[in-house]
Amino acid sequence: MRRALISAALVILASVGSVSAAQPWPAESTSEATKLTVIDEGLDHTDWSGAAWNPETRSLWLACNSGCFWELVEDETEGFKVATNAGETQAKWLSGGDLEGICQADNTQRIVYLMDEDGWIREYDVSQYGVVVQSRSWDIRAQCPESSGSGPEGITFVPDAWLQREGFRAANGNLYTSTNGMGGLMFVGHQSGGYIHVFDLNRVNNSYSYVGKYKSGRSETAALDFDRSTGKLYIWHNVGSENFLEVVKLSSYVDSGERRLRQMVEYVGPRTGNLEGFALLPTPEKNNWCFVTDDSNYNHEAVMWYHQFQPSERTVNNSLPHLWILLH
Repeated sequence: MRRALISAALVILASVGSVSAAQPWPAESTSEATKLTVIDEGLDHTDWSGAAWNPETRSLWLACNSGCFWELVEDETEGFKVATNAGETQAKWLSGGDLEGICQADNTQRIVYLMDEDGWIREYDVSQYGVVVQSRSWDIRAQCPESSGSGPEGITFVPDAWLQREGFRAANGNLYTSTNGMGGLMFVGHQSGGYIHVFDLNRVNNSYSYVGKYKSGRSETAALDFDRSTGKLYIWHNVGSENFLEVVKLSSYVDSGERRLRQMVEYVGPRTGNLEGFALLPTPEKNNWCFVTDDSNYNHEAVMWYHQFQPSERTVNNSLPHLWILLH
């Protein structure tokens, strides 16, 4: 019995650490998904390219590279609507800039971080609906410049607890957690080379420490999302007209002199086209949802809501602790 368990565990562990061909999209087809462009005419346009889910408020944040960002919340019909405050002001901010990605660090605070493709991370206080208050910004052009239309697009925040647990290492190989007071690190995905750049931001003086860059599985990265319930980083690749969703661990290894994040699995996107934004719900939530944005708004699919997102790595991840217990 013990030998059989060991063999089964080795098979699963090998599959987790290996890189294989892309698997099919782990949700329903696009034709079966829901178009969120119908809820507001402002969504039924091009340039929607970033998304992030807040599990505390159950709201969907969206970024548009024509210079605005919105917050959507669930409505009474089990759908979504643009959030409004007590005065019926909508949660829409026209900030300007080439906004390609959005995320939050502390999900209990009314603060969002936008990735401006020009090479800036911008922090906004969104406690006042519709009132643009840029509280901080970080100039990361030295590491993430925009060149010939290609620049930094993906952004997500990774808390220290997961960095420590998963053995995250800086580019120099040393174990690393944040030192500048944010309680985690900001991961940025770049279109050129598909690299993931990591920054330790300082909110006191707008400085940062550059932790390093990491290879991903493709030559372009358009979006990032970190699942705080599993410790896995989701990397969206928009390569030409093809789309791929790569899932990696926070651990890394040296590959031709550079560090590479360990790939668990890769999926083919739901369809071809200019898909640039991706957000998912953490595993413990009751809904198997994810959201994908189309910068070109093909077929009025600028913001799509998939209801049956069930990636295989979540099952594998949950099975490993049980195997460890059985083998020890």
